[in-house]
Amino acid sequence: MTRPARALALLPLVAATAALAVPRPVHACDCALLGPTFHPPYVPEAFAAAVTTSEEVAGLTCRPARRGRLACTWAARYVLTRAVAGDIPLTFAYPIGADVVVRLDGEVVADSVASLDPRFGVAQRELFVTWPAGQASRAVVELRADLLVGPAVCGCDAGKTTNRRRHPKVSPAGLPHYAVVYQPQAQPERVRLSLEFRRPWREHRPSLFPGGKGRRITRDIAKDGDDPVSIGFKAPFRLDPGGPIAGVGLGFSPEGLRPRLRLGWELAWPQIWVHSLVVETDARARVAVIPAWELTYPRVPHPLVPDSGIGVGAPIQLAPLARPGVRVFARLGWFWCHLLGTLDVYPAFRGAPPERLGSLMLQFGI
Repeated sequence: MTRPARALALLPLVAATAALAVPRPVHACDCALLGPTFHPPYVPEAFAAAVTTSEEVAGLTCRPARRGRLACTWAARYVLTRAVAGDIPLTFAYPIGADVVVRLDGEVVADSVASLDPRFGVAQRELFVTWPAGQASRAVVELRADLLVGPAVCGCDAGKTTNRRRHPKVSPAGLPHYAVVYQPQAQPERVRLSLEFRRPWREHRPSLFPGGKGRRITRDIAKDGDDPVSIGFKAPFRLDPGGPIAGVGLGFSPEGLRPRLRLGWELAWPQIWVHSLVVETDARARVAVIPAWELTYPRVPHPLVPDSGIGVGAPIQLAPLARPGVRVFARLGWFWCHLLGTLDVYPAFRGAPPERLGSLMLQFGI
């Protein structure tokens, strides 16, 4: 094969390598955030012309929950006016898993328990309500839904947090991106939306609440017809629960080369800082407890790019002599398997000479 032909044959490999090397945009997740969707009351077409919505108010309140989720409450209020006196059916669509209550003029008329199908035991996505004849031509409809909201599905970015990569079984939470989608009707032309969170949060683009400050914000939002309103937000300081770690390798010390074993737990807060507490031993004479702090990149641009980090620790040797020290370390690996290199320095302490210890270990997460 000639040299030009060989060069042409290598072009696909070069192109594939270049594609993997190109970093993804920082705001890749902003392109499409998918979350649970709520709807206003739906009036069948046969009655739609006789019912109008004169007021629409909705709000989302969230607080941190376990395993990277948020415990959220979606509350909405609608003022309906009708031009006919007969019964008018209303339908409410809601996400599976939400605990929903619907009130008509303050009286509970439906809840999610009533939507359970006894034949299958599966929660349905709709609640059915009747606005009965004989009532006033104006009614206030209120909807309250409590649900757990997990990290949003990003339509163009499947990035994972540091501890989600390192502990796929124990720490299932993804990036701290969340979203709730509201599918309004074209009328009225504006909806009043409120957000309230108990922790710091940051809004995604496009901004629905420009210039807003504090943890509770209310704005009158102009609708774009019946296009959905995506309430996307971040919780950048969310605690990432992490998981257990175990390592095995070789260590060097004044006694020479010996096995090195480690066992502990690590978590992340915020996403860029990994905190760990481990016990290390050479299985013979040395035992130490090491709290450590690692600086890492909270997400990688591609699954083939290694996860890396550097950090410092404060080893406390328990045997053969109780003494404090200083540690520096570096980590490199993929997913739950990493190569860890450490260097410990113990200064002279209570008559004992200074010591330097190091290790190279394979570390695993769950």
